Amino acid sequence: MSLAELKKHHHKVLGIDASTNTIAFCLMDGKNPIKWGEITFSGANVYERILDAKRKVRAFKAELDYDFVAIEKAVMVRSAHTGIIMAYIFGAILGELLDDGIEVKEVPPITWQSYIGNKNFTNVQKAEVKKEFPGKSDNWYKNHIRKMRKQKTMDFAKTLGVNTTNDNVGDSVGIAWYAVNELI
Repeated sequence: MSLAELKKHHHKVLGIDASTNTIAFCLMDGKNPIKWGEITFSGANVYERILDAKRKVRAFKAELDYDFVAIEKAVMVRSAHTGIIMAYIFGAILGELLDDGIEVKEVPPITWQSYIGNKNFTNVQKAEVKKEFPGKSDNWYKNHIRKMRKQKTMDFAKTLGVNTTNDNVGDSVGIAWYAVNELI
């Protein structure tokens, strides 16, 4: 299928921001968000959460009509153990979402973030934050900048009509928006 045919074919995009405990999503019909939210996985251990993820995503899929999935690429985890758990959960999620005719693309976080105008802070911007809040720890600055960027993404989602205080949902909107405009 040619790129022009793909662009014509894909009209409903599901943007996914997944973690070991949740899946946040935004379904776009063309450039219009039509459904969004977050599903939390329960369980006393990773295997119970995998089963819960599988069940909940299967039920969730029955409510949707999509032909393209854009999922945030898992990058840089703090431990190999966490990376393995993420792979298990992502496998369960994608195993339920995939079907014949459904295309999936991974999107690195900085790619969609930059696309919506939310690039990493420059050294000058970081220095401005330190000037505004003097005497804090490096960890405090890092967390504050992260919160500022999460808010900027939620503000972007609001411009599309998605009013949310959930930063994961905001991320899923950014992922879906990038996919609609750049991947299909």
